[in-house]
Amino acid sequence: MAEDQKNTEGHDLGNQAEKIVCGIENIKEYQMENSSETSEVALEEVEGSEAGKIPAKKSFRKLLIIPILVILSLPGYKLYGFITEPKPPSEEVVAAFSGKYLTKEELSNYISLKGYKDKEHGLCEKHGFDHSKCDKTEVCETHPIHSMESYQQIIKMMAVQKIVDDWAREKGVTQKNEVKHDFQHLVEEVSLDNLVDKVHKDQLSPDKIEKGEIQKYYDANKDKYKDRPFSEIEGEIRTILAAEKDKQFFPEYIERLKKNAALDVNYNILKVDDPTEMELRDFYEKNKGKYFEPQKARILAIQLDISGSEDEVLKKANEALSKIMSGESFEEISKRYSNSKQLDAFYVKQGEMGTNFEDKVFSVQVNEMSSVFKDGNSFYIVKCLEKQEKRQKTFGEALNEIKAGVLSEKEDKQYELRKNEALFSIHGKRFTLGEFKAEFKELSPETQAKFAGFEAKKDLIDQLIAKELLLEESGDDTADKESSKEIEELKSQYISQILHKEEIDEKIGEISDEEAKKFYEEKKNLLFDPPKALISLIRVETGTSDVEKTRARQRIDEALQKLKEGADFAAIAKEYSNDPTASAGGEIKEWLYDNDLLDQVLKKNIFKLQPDEISSVFEYEGGYYVVKLRQKEAKKQKTFEEVKAQLKEALLDEKHHVKEAELENELLKKSQLVIYNSSLRKMLKEATIN
Repeated sequence: MAEDQKNTEGHDLGNQAEKIVCGIENIKEYQMENSSETSEVALEEVEGSEAGKIPAKKSFRKLLIIPILVILSLPGYKLYGFITEPKPPSEEVVAAFSGKYLTKEELSNYISLKGYKDKEHGLCEKHGFDHSKCDKTEVCETHPIHSMESYQQIIKMMAVQKIVDDWAREKGVTQKNEVKHDFQHLVEEVSLDNLVDKVHKDQLSPDKIEKGEIQKYYDANKDKYKDRPFSEIEGEIRTILAAEKDKQFFPEYIERLKKNAALDVNYNILKVDDPTEMELRDFYEKNKGKYFEPQKARILAIQLDISGSEDEVLKKANEALSKIMSGESFEEISKRYSNSKQLDAFYVKQGEMGTNFEDKVFSVQVNEMSSVFKDGNSFYIVKCLEKQEKRQKTFGEALNEIKAGVLSEKEDKQYELRKNEALFSIHGKRFTLGEFKAEFKELSPETQAKFAGFEAKKDLIDQLIAKELLLEESGDDTADKESSKEIEELKSQYISQILHKEEIDEKIGEISDEEAKKFYEEKKNLLFDPPKALISLIRVETGTSDVEKTRARQRIDEALQKLKEGADFAAIAKEYSNDPTASAGGEIKEWLYDNDLLDQVLKKNIFKLQPDEISSVFEYEGGYYVVKLRQKEAKKQKTFEEVKAQLKEALLDEKHHVKEAELENELLKKSQLVIYNSSLRKMLKEATIN
């Protein structure tokens, strides 16, 4: 029995069981304390009886006690569980929650509605999606959903959902006579688009796609699949077609609801006339102080990341600076010393890169270099190519910002004047422009900017209307059961996400830097970048026959011999390699990391090399290889700044899990859940037989 099952009065069954045990112990103690008195009374009662009957009674008691002791001593004894297990009012009742009984039929229907069995059906290794050819013994035909644990978990889900639905009704989320706008929910990851995506992702049924449709799609996309045979990609195409098919349903359904609802929408009151040239210039003159181009510098930078000894990296940086001061070009030294082999000029604007870096950059004169300086986890040498001081933006440069400012002002004035006009109404309930403005202003500046302009606001209103229509729709009247299933799932997801937002997200808040720093110190020993390497390679395919393999070996050996004699690696790669990197001299631009994702053969042959060292020939995945190590960096401790965002996200996830568990337990407690395992065992037996 699950530990958190509750009785119909909301008391914990475990507590009831504890009381039973305590009661038994108290009875035993009382009998021990009063044993002599009990014996005397018994003797008095027996004196007038027939002597021959007494031994028979004692013998009977002994015989009765013996089997009880045997039962109590059996391995796996579960008598206590049966004693404390709640008894159902009838065999058809499997649970009780929120003042109602749940029957076996209702549980079976819920399992069917959610498609749990279909989801477990899976892809048959022998017959693909055609399960008609499978027998009950095959793995694809087994359904772990039919187990006590699964039944209990599903019942808990149903109980929680019932409480969530009750919460939604109490909050007015699903009330037909009141428009609940809640813009914050609509724009902060609880949008209907997101929910539709989630529902479709959860409910794809590829096995429903006809083979003819798949063949047609395959024929129309032969260029995409090239030489891949139909049998190899049948499952992939099924999934694509199922997604496309399901996606068509919801937009059409919402449009039908709009037609059937007493819906009246006036998008036009959201429109604001475009500002005139005179309005724009007048606004610019009044707000010139807002429009400035910050100080900026165009620079080249040599960056040396700190890995291992900081003193060694600093020594290397000073060595690079010394060589530049001695007359070597900045570009050439960058190629030899900088982590980035591609030297590109870029602009640094004041306020973008951090105070320390910017102070160093803006202190350098044009065509001069900085000294070596440290910022974050790197040492830098920068060369200033161009510098521009802070200046006033011209009207033309600031035009987009000016236009946004004028539109915002005009919008505020117009919305205020027309605040009592209905933006839309559903079933006679009006939602005014003034209500829209009040809700909209509560959003963050970033979110308001996202919905600036008529079309964006129109989309927001469409989202709101769709949400209202969806929440009041039962789904029972829909033409087919699959559509009804999706409607109910979508409503359930939407309400649950609103509950999650209000009861979890808004209560958790943000993770502070102090919390993240503490977490960093606790996990510091795990926060490392693994060793990494930059390589160039020569690859010669081994072929399929022994003759081809022998020729390939001779060719790679010949290439290696030339390298040993001093030939340029890039030139030899272009001549001998048939890898796609050959045209680039065999150079792989991405770092290879010494972690579990890298094959052991590559690890062994790459990370034992030193910079500029060339490997011997080794075989790997259909080819002979020779590798040159261009650069290698040791394992490096990640700084707090590098991982702060990830740490905050991890802490937030952890808090979410804790809060979600607490919320679920609270909801289960409110539901006064009782699970009748005896009924579930019978249901499981029936499912197994069928």
